[in-house]
Amino acid sequence: MRSRTEVLIGIAFVVAVALVAGGVVFAVRHASRDAAAPVCPDDDAASAPGWSASNTDVDAAFEQHPFVGNGYLGLRVPPRGMGYALTGEMSGWPLYTPRYDGAFVAGLYGHTPGLADDREVAAAIPNWSALSVGVGDDTYSASTPADRITNFKQTQYLRCGLVRTELTWTSRDGKATDLVYDVVTDRVDQHVGAVHLTLVPHWSGELTVTDLLDGAGARRMTQTEGGASDGDIQVGFRTEGTGVVGSVASVLSTGNSQQPAPARDLTISQQNHLSVRDGRTYEVTKFVGVDTALTARDPVAAAHDAAQRAASKGWPELLAGTAAAWRALWRGDIEAPGNADLQTWARGALYSLYSSTNSQQDNSISPVGLSSDNYAGAVFWDADIWMFPGLLQMAPDLAKSVVEYRFKTLPAAQANAQQLGYRGAFYPWTSESRGALAECHSWDPPHCLTQIHLQGDISLAAWQYFLATGDTGYLRGRSWPIMRNLAQFWASRVTPNPDGSYSIENVAGPDEYSNGVKDGVYTNAVAALALRNAARAAEILGEPAPPEWTAIADHLRMPFDPARQIFAQYDGYAGTPIKQADTVLLIYPLEWPMSQAVSSNTLSYYAERTDPDGPAMTDSVHAIDAAAIDAPGCATDTYLERAVRPFERAPFGQFAEARGNKAGVKDALAGAPAFTFVTAAGGFLQTFTNGLLGLRLRADEVRIDPTLPPELSSGLNIRGMHWQGRTFDAELGLDNTTITLKDGAAMQVRTPAGTQLVSRDHPLIVKTRRPDLAPTDNLARCKSVSASSAEPGRYAEAAVDGSIATGWAPDADRGTLTVDLGAETSVGRILPRWSDPAPAATVSVSRDNQTWTTVAIDPATGTTASPIAARYIRLDIAAADPAAHPGLRELEISAPQK
Repeated sequence: MRSRTEVLIGIAFVVAVALVAGGVVFAVRHASRDAAAPVCPDDDAASAPGWSASNTDVDAAFEQHPFVGNGYLGLRVPPRGMGYALTGEMSGWPLYTPRYDGAFVAGLYGHTPGLADDREVAAAIPNWSALSVGVGDDTYSASTPADRITNFKQTQYLRCGLVRTELTWTSRDGKATDLVYDVVTDRVDQHVGAVHLTLVPHWSGELTVTDLLDGAGARRMTQTEGGASDGDIQVGFRTEGTGVVGSVASVLSTGNSQQPAPARDLTISQQNHLSVRDGRTYEVTKFVGVDTALTARDPVAAAHDAAQRAASKGWPELLAGTAAAWRALWRGDIEAPGNADLQTWARGALYSLYSSTNSQQDNSISPVGLSSDNYAGAVFWDADIWMFPGLLQMAPDLAKSVVEYRFKTLPAAQANAQQLGYRGAFYPWTSESRGALAECHSWDPPHCLTQIHLQGDISLAAWQYFLATGDTGYLRGRSWPIMRNLAQFWASRVTPNPDGSYSIENVAGPDEYSNGVKDGVYTNAVAALALRNAARAAEILGEPAPPEWTAIADHLRMPFDPARQIFAQYDGYAGTPIKQADTVLLIYPLEWPMSQAVSSNTLSYYAERTDPDGPAMTDSVHAIDAAAIDAPGCATDTYLERAVRPFERAPFGQFAEARGNKAGVKDALAGAPAFTFVTAAGGFLQTFTNGLLGLRLRADEVRIDPTLPPELSSGLNIRGMHWQGRTFDAELGLDNTTITLKDGAAMQVRTPAGTQLVSRDHPLIVKTRRPDLAPTDNLARCKSVSASSAEPGRYAEAAVDGSIATGWAPDADRGTLTVDLGAETSVGRILPRWSDPAPAATVSVSRDNQTWTTVAIDPATGTTASPIAARYIRLDIAAADPAAHPGLRELEISAPQK
């Protein structure tokens, strides 16, 4: 039992990155802490279900490692609670290197000779979290064997951005010590991180605490200097290729003997010896300060000041401050009452985005945020199309960093356009520290030149920021220069046709299985929007806009298949499989004009052709499209499930890029899926705001069209959304949806029923759409269903959702599906619509789910020989090929014909 806190060790760390090295001065301060204080101060909800998640596997794989971040610093925390760990799993394109628990700084890049064609990759600094404990000749560290660890639990507390690791370590000589590690990055001061260790020995004697800056965790940098004097330790480095010089320094002061080790290979350490007593509690705090020449004129002094500020506060005050800042962020929240899994996934997605951004940054977001160096830490369209909209609605001050990055790299984009012979600006497909085309990673095939839809994606984000904020000053100073230059690019990139139309040739759309095509429909549509929105921005600002912008936009070719009544992905598209969402993006986010029938046809056609092993964000847009289309049935819920369940990695609600071990079956370059895939988190968040709520922003109003599937019977609450200085909540119920203004002036909200001025005293109540309740002859549609197993993304519910574009498949060569009709019913037709090839199947019926009777059905029509009274219908299926999984697209059950 903990009787009192006997010793506090204050450890102040400074990590400084500069263009030139300099001297560093450090200080440390002792502080005190109440050992009984809650994990997240002043927050009773922090440990509640839905706000925390735990892992009890001390040998958890990389995908079960949590991370902390504040938008400037990012750190993945291994199961041992601190330090550097190389897990051994390989990452994917373009690095193909072993995964590791790294420490990252936003905007810091370097080169590794021979890696990624010598182009820029996110640099990792020496891992700053290591704080080991030594007893006798044994040491607890990030590599301690699992058989010496008991009572293990690692918990992520979303409410204060903290990872806690609790365990009992038994040294080789049999001495047991309870250890609790708390790791945070400060949400108040972006340059600060901290590691807090609480230890309780169950023995008396001597132990050592080792403070380590671990160069094994560093990537793309070399040591420039290092040493120790008067208790100070310091190591300097230079990022390879980019030449950013920096230093890491530490002060360890307890009044006990200190034994610094020489700096070598970006690593330096020092030890403190403690005399401890059985059952007493001892605490160690390690403060970290980080700065770079990207954010400070004198980064060495700035980093030193950051560490000093943190140390002078002490652990309790630092944690209280960061916890309060996180609570403020969590005013933007999604609540899924009665659905524990969905709650974990939603808040996990929000945490992934919140921890990857902050309002002081202009570095945008890589597909993995600051959690790893996957995808080289580069910035893709993922930031502008997939992550930005969700952030924009919940935390516009964080979302702004995405637009700020594109403005910061605009000079390089202008130089890129000039180099390629175009006007305006050209942003490379992958972008790093400067946005130079020479640093783009994707040249075979040449996506750096052909995935030019990015120019429209960036313009759309810049325009959406104006719609969300109404900030004409920002429009003039930031968004308009981006939009103007991109409109100029598009005007110079199109090719006029003899009939007066325009084409865009040699492009690759979002579907990376097709390259070098003509008139990619998404590329042309987003180009047209970029031209039109630039003209609208010019009108608002009183700036001139060439008439050709709207003329080109009005006459860009949009390939269309009149027989199928769908938009064709590109000129000559023949129905081949696609990697990810492409044409379906016309429905959302582009809101391209089309009838409900064309929307429905387009979604169904391309959803069926999408590689199930493609990137995780695709089914998010499928869910949003399905919600907008409002087709009878419950396909929206199918796509919502598919958007998360195959990709979410328990227990911490993190997303992997793909459901399996390869991100795209036909992609020759794809390797292991990226992790943590923040892109998917961004897409998933939009399924709530833009899908179920149906939110669309306009310059003068907010539009909503809410819908809710029966699976969310307890409703859905979206808290803390923003629009032009207002904050509002949405509470979606199965019958009605309520919009409540929490802050700001009254706002106009448009619904299918009309418009209403919503104020704090006058909320809006509107009917919630229920397409599952639409009249149908199919007795099975949207009914309760179960299966013996399911292939990831092909769940049982898809067999009764009313859409033949989705379906169920067992995760084996045979399986069983059971539908509960809800009550005993007279059945005259049971028609399974199989995936090709059709499996062998047996149909059984039951009144009580206990006694089953096999029935014969007409294979063509599904009719039974005579009416059957049944509540439960069961299909037992087996694939003809034992190596294949059979599939059921839809099960139709109807009453006997009269």
